[in-house]
Amino acid sequence: MKTSWNGKFIITVKNKDETETITVNNVITNSGLNLLRDFLSGNATDGQLKYLAVGTSSASVSLTDTQLGGEFFRTEFISQNITSTGVLNSNTILFETEGVGQIEEIGIFAGSTASSATNSGIMISRILFSRNKTNLESIQFQRVDTIGRG
Repeated sequence: MKTSWNGKFIITVKNKDETETITVNNVITNSGLNLLRDFLSGNATDGQLKYLAVGTSSASVSLTDTQLGGEFFRTEFISQNITSTGVLNSNTILFETEGVGQIEEIGIFAGSTASSATNSGIMISRILFSRNKTNLESIQFQRVDTIGRG
């Protein structure tokens, strides 16, 4: 039986005039798969998704990516909920004054080395998302990770 791990972002941009929701599917990086493997084998004790980071690089996404190309802001997940068998929802928000500037990429970071420091932790996934974020809008991120039977 084959097993799979899929990640999806539901991104909601809100300003005083409108709300826009975008869904972006992605693949899990090699380092993300290795973290799960190491966690299952006992070689890692912390596999928790901890931070969402935004950056300025529009370079193509690669399975071998281990950090963002130009990280300039990161925020902790504010909630995580198990919604069904094999499904975890992780949520955070970039408030009006956070992450202001040209966003081109988003990464998710996990593990015992993940902290508020730039480029820390194990990158689970990276997507391209182009937005000139202003201080008049917030962006809500819902990360949906599904581990399933193939």
